Amino acid sequence: MMKSAVKTSFFDPKFQANCVNVLPGEFYSTHDDLMIMTILGSCVAACIRDKKLGIGGLNHFLLAEPHQDLASPSTRYGSYAMECLINDILRQGGSRENLEVKVFGGSDLMNSTIQIGQKNCEFIKNYLQKEHIHIAAEDLGGSYPRRIHFWPQSGRVVRLILQSSERSQVIEQEKKYTNVIKTKEKSHGDIELFG
Repeated sequence: MMKSAVKTSFFDPKFQANCVNVLPGEFYSTHDDLMIMTILGSCVAACIRDKKLGIGGLNHFLLAEPHQDLASPSTRYGSYAMECLINDILRQGGSRENLEVKVFGGSDLMNSTIQIGQKNCEFIKNYLQKEHIHIAAEDLGGSYPRRIHFWPQSGRVVRLILQSSERSQVIEQEKKYTNVIKTKEKSHGDIELFG
């Protein structure tokens, strides 16, 4: 089982809070009074916490599920990222019946014919339905990038729509990630993941 990313917190002056930043393919959980943040384009983040104990975290996955030929799981895929985050919260003392989930992301920033954002949105809803975990709040789809700020102890989430200047940065980052994934996936067959 993969462990939560080791992160150094920093002080966010805007929110007056200690904060950790979760990058694509990572997850982070804590029982401390921290704000966890991430920036999303077509990726999806799940903010999950035990609402009675305040133990919780956030993941950031790029794709729903890996190609069937990939041998090793990775938290860049939703199927594994969800399992890792939920199990990490339970390992810290959380209880499955007390889980509260809020989900964000899945934008169509690059107007891809493959519709990665839409597939990520469908995946997260289906996954949580199969696991009998209620979605307490969601902001999925659309054509805009988001910045998510999550406080696991209280369950508070602040979702900010990024400005056009930041949008181009998110698109460039997504192109870099997709090129890396394309290269890895092409060695497992002739599948075009991104348009």
